[in-house]
Amino acid sequence: MSVLGRLGRPVPGRLRPLNVQEVRGGARMVLCATLSWYLSVELGINSAPIAAVLPAVFTLSGIPLWAPRLGLYRLGSVLLGVGIAALALRWLPVSTLSLAVVVSAGYLASLLVRIDGVPSQQVLVSAVLVFGVPVSGYPEQRVLENLVGIAVVILLGPLLWPPDPCRLLSGRLDAYRDRLDRLLAELGRHPGRAPLGQETGQGAGHGAGQAGGLWQQPHDLGRDLDRARRALRWSVTHRRSAAALDEVGHRIQLAERTAAPLHCLTAQLQAAGGPAAAGPGDAHSCEGPGPLLDAVRHALIRALAGADPAEPIARARVIGEQQGGPAGSGRYDSLLRGILLLVLDRLDDYREAHFTGR
Repeated sequence: MSVLGRLGRPVPGRLRPLNVQEVRGGARMVLCATLSWYLSVELGINSAPIAAVLPAVFTLSGIPLWAPRLGLYRLGSVLLGVGIAALALRWLPVSTLSLAVVVSAGYLASLLVRIDGVPSQQVLVSAVLVFGVPVSGYPEQRVLENLVGIAVVILLGPLLWPPDPCRLLSGRLDAYRDRLDRLLAELGRHPGRAPLGQETGQGAGHGAGQAGGLWQQPHDLGRDLDRARRALRWSVTHRRSAAALDEVGHRIQLAERTAAPLHCLTAQLQAAGGPAAAGPGDAHSCEGPGPLLDAVRHALIRALAGADPAEPIARARVIGEQQGGPAGSGRYDSLLRGILLLVLDRLDDYREAHFTGR
């Protein structure tokens, strides 16, 4: 079981020790929140500037390189929400009906300020809080507090122990590659069954769900790759990492392109142990992909590690041609062979794009 899988599930009966990144993240949040409070008090904005602390709490909960972008989104959301509440207080009495109008307007406005496709709830929060405190000067005070907090987050957050997004994504890709290698190697040794429960270290009842988590990892990596690329535009310390991030990105894209056919392959091999796995004419249904699977596995694992997969691809092509020769192979074996050849085609595309001419 990978580290990612272990950290992603609750562990009953014991506490998990914090890792270095979590400790640094907590320290980063505490420092930015404390400094935001201190500056707001010193500037005379408020004696208890809660709103100045919130940007550090919410914006720095993820990767700190995203803080400038998220901070600007938060500032826009706060200004929009405060503006809606200020207009409502100016033209409407404080009542239940007026609150419904404010909430409706805040929801519609949140659709205009989306963060990664998700409507910004900060518009609604700011609108309701300002409307619920109809005190003169409170809207301006809330805006100023957020300005201080967001300024601290944008300027200081990315500079405090900034993690290298290239190293983080590469480590997660390595973890996926190791799990995939173990799974495909086991399938090559036992083609008549799919050891999904064994691979995940869980019981048979949880095998399918955990395997689904494995195939979800390339999609999650691709999503975080896009976020990291956008974050590097705001980063002074890691802007030079863009080239290295592109190299990791090519491998992540390969993982994404091969995840679906490999998922289909493991599902077919899992079903091979059941009575409905083969039709009446599939005399070779239990033979499985064997050597071809092993050859494709070597090529894929080598490519995901960043090495030229030319040699294992050529070996897999030879094995594929040999397996495709006999006319007696059943429909089931032909299906498995077709899936593996599809993976091989995508490996060929990857190699031609990134290794030809080196």
